[in-house]
Amino acid sequence: MPHARRLMLTTCYGFKIQDGVLRLPVKPRTYVYIPHTVSISYSKEEVDYKPEGYLGVDRNLDNVTVASTEGKARRFDLSEATRIKSTYRLVTSRFHRNDARIEHVVYAKYGLRQRNRVQPLLHNVSKNIVDEAKTRRYGIVMERLTGIRSLYRKGNGQTRKYRARMNSWSFGELQRQIEYKARWEGVKVTYVPARNTSKRCSVCGYKTLESTMRQVWCPGCGTMLDRDVNAAVNIAAGGVRFTPYGPPVEAMVEEREPNKAALILKVDGDKLSHLRMANQC
Repeated sequence: MPHARRLMLTTCYGFKIQDGVLRLPVKPRTYVYIPHTVSISYSKEEVDYKPEGYLGVDRNLDNVTVASTEGKARRFDLSEATRIKSTYRLVTSRFHRNDARIEHVVYAKYGLRQRNRVQPLLHNVSKNIVDEAKTRRYGIVMERLTGIRSLYRKGNGQTRKYRARMNSWSFGELQRQIEYKARWEGVKVTYVPARNTSKRCSVCGYKTLESTMRQVWCPGCGTMLDRDVNAAVNIAAGGVRFTPYGPPVEAMVEEREPNKAALILKVDGDKLSHLRMANQC
């Protein structure tokens, strides 16, 4: 039977998967190879609760802005991730070899290094967002971002550098991390349409005008707002609207003439048709 003569602490930096085989160190420069795959699954009972509020998450290229339904905002800086990606793009663009196989190996190596440096930054942001939502018993609301890559294709009249920056935006990876961490903690995640979240005033709902330094000005109420904070507040407000946990609202009934019954279209359609037939008779 397998046994250990001397206990040894093995961390994630000690073992390695080499040629599809798990390599475990037993002593300095001595390894044991395990040719089989070991899969360990974890499960956790999810506790369903009604959110007491919502956190709106506005994902941008250089930052992630979070705002609650109470109006409190918080910004996470991701400019370091953007700088790392720009550096690796510059390094790989200067590498030219006639052998496509060598190019593939080099690009894969630098791509792995880039992911290993960017992933911890995204994990830190997603962990803080989920922890805040869990502590305050809030739900998380994000925009449903679709068709982003088609906006920055070649031929759209944009520079190559700008397209490269926008196509390296890790909005999908951040969304994936927030989703699985929130699911593990039992936090509700809701998606709202991404239309006009930053252009609509979060105070009065009027269409805003662009200003300087990522500021927007509302001509309706005269408020100067931060573009990212304004979008995050609108996203959080959308969570109240598009979730079943939102407050009940009253149906608006149009006022009609006294001699006609107050009917609601789509609900009393049959009654309205009978009323028209009676008036014709």
